[in-house]
Order: sequence, then structure tokens, then C-alpha cells
Amino acid sequence: MKSIWLLGSSAVLLIIAVLMPNLPFPSKKYDYFFMVDITRSMNVEDYRDNNGDPISRLEKVKADALAAIQQLPCGSRVGLGVFTERMPTLLYTPMEACSDYPEIRESIRRIDWRMAWVADSNIIQAFANTLELMRIVELTDATLVFFTDGQEAPPMNTRYAPDLAELQSTDENNNQALINGLIVGVGDHALSRIPKYDEDGIQIGFYTAEDVPQGTTFGLPEDPGKIEGYVPRNAPWGNQSRAGNEHLSSVKEDYLKSLAEPAKFHYHHLQTSTALLNALTHDDFSQRHIRETDLSYIPASLSLFLLFLAYLPEHIFSRKKTLHKPNINERIPLNSG
Repeated sequence: MKSIWLLGSSAVLLIIAVLMPNLPFPSKKYDYFFMVDITRSMNVEDYRDNNGDPISRLEKVKADALAAIQQLPCGSRVGLGVFTERMPTLLYTPMEACSDYPEIRESIRRIDWRMAWVADSNIIQAFANTLELMRIVELTDATLVFFTDGQEAPPMNTRYAPDLAELQSTDENNNQALINGLIVGVGDHALSRIPKYDEDGIQIGFYTAEDVPQGTTFGLPEDPGKIEGYVPRNAPWGNQSRAGNEHLSSVKEDYLKSLAEPAKFHYHHLQTSTALLNALTHDDFSQRHIRETDLSYIPASLSLFLLFLAYLPEHIFSRKKTLHKPNINERIPLNSG
């Protein structure tokens, strides 16, 4: 009788599991648009992998980004783009982080510095152009995650820098949406040499001071009086050679923070994938949504458990009680006292 009851209950629970619809539950999700710097300074090897071997900044970005994406709740989405010089390129709009993870993983793994179509690096203009790109392709609901070391090559003439505060302005005089985001600074704080590669991707040395401009020569200087050898017509940036360390690279953290502040962005220095995930899942970037959740595994598990009990031998739950019967022939010693 007990087995029949267990089998019947198991069958009912199994039917419930099969017919049970997905139930709506409120949950968090995140929508990101990753924009990755693929300029030459991202080849600097100032990180180490899990084995302690040196890896480049670009490889670190790829590894930690993938590790963070794996921890995102289903329903979250990730899009991808790359930039060099001042031009961002959209590779794809955000895709679902769980169902489309294989495609996201392979596309991020295949990002390579040789995809760059220009050698220069204009970080602030690339950042501004990425904001414009997101508005053009209607990605304003996504969170921009801008990965870069902040190395400008050649150095930027601040006189011609875009106004990031104006780009992110949302007053009644314009209809543009505010884009939330995170600037991720990549690289060590110490200066490192930038590897030089040939056309086949083989390293042939490092960039020297003679290989790169040590200062800007674009446009007109803000204060000509500070420029040695200034000649208005023939040498607006001076006729003297300039010394510098632009052939060396480190994360330009102060500069990147100065970009984040007027753009109303968060800033994070890339160190570990766990810390990156914490930065990505900040409450400012979360979105509430109703997610259809499959809970059929609960009645299915109970059905399996009852089925197991139904076929379990009954003697396991019972104990034989052994009564001690005294032997009538047993002699009971008398107390002689």
C-alpha cells in the first residue's frame, strides 16, 4: 500500500514537471558594449598569467573580460568593438551572454593588434567618437566599457580636445541620451618598453626615442611663449628637438580619470578578473527585468526521490526486536549472606 502511494505521488509530480510553464521572476541583468584599444602600446607585457608568465595588456583584457562575462547572469548582453587612432569600429551589437557565449568567446579571443588600420593613438577622440557611434546605432541603453592604457601617440594637443561634458549633456536643449559607462585603465604604473614587430608579427626589438614623436605638432600651441625656438610661421612648435619618454608606456591613470569625470563615467584599473566583475556589476549599470525561469526541476527531483523510496526494500526501515528469554535451567546464585 505504501509503494502504491509513493508511485502515485511520483507520477503526479512528474506530470507537473512536464506541464509546468516557466514562471516570471524579477532579476538583474547587464548590457555592455566593450570597446578595446588595439594600438601598439597594448602589446606591452606588464601583466602575468596564472602560470606567472608575462602577457601583454591586450591578452590581459581578453582573459579578464571573458572570465567576467562567464559570471554575468543570463539575460545580460555583451557587444564588442575595437579602436585605433581616433576611429572606433563596431564588430557586433550586444548578444545574450549565456546562449551566445561561444560566439562572444571566440570573437574576443581573436582580437589582435594586427587588426589596427592606423598606427596612431588618439584616446580622447576615440572615446568621444565611441559615444557618438553608440548614439548612431542606438546603443544608448548599453553600458560602454572602454579598455585602454591611455597612451596618446603622438601626444594630444589639448587645445583641440573634444568637450566630453558637452557630449554627455542631457539638458532640454538637446535630445541625446546620457550613456553610462566605465573606463578601464590597462597596464602597470611603471614605464615599460613598447615591443616593435615586423610585418609578419615577429618582434624585432623595442621602440626608441627616435621612433616616436616626443610631443604634439598638430595645430597651434596654446602658449607659444613656453616653446623653445618658437617661430610663428616656420616652426610654431619650435625648432629644437624635444626629449621625452613617449617611447615608453604605462597606464595613464590620471589622464583616464580626467576623461571619466566630465563624461560621468566610472573608472577602474585592471588588475584581476574578480575586481573587474565587481566594477562591471556596479548598481549604476544594472537593469531590472522580468525573466522567465524554469522551475520544473523541483517537482521532477521530488518525483525521482519518491520513486526511489517506492522501490527501496522495506526491511531497511524496520528492526527486528530480539527478546531475551530466561533459561529455566540457569542456576541463580544465592547470596549466602
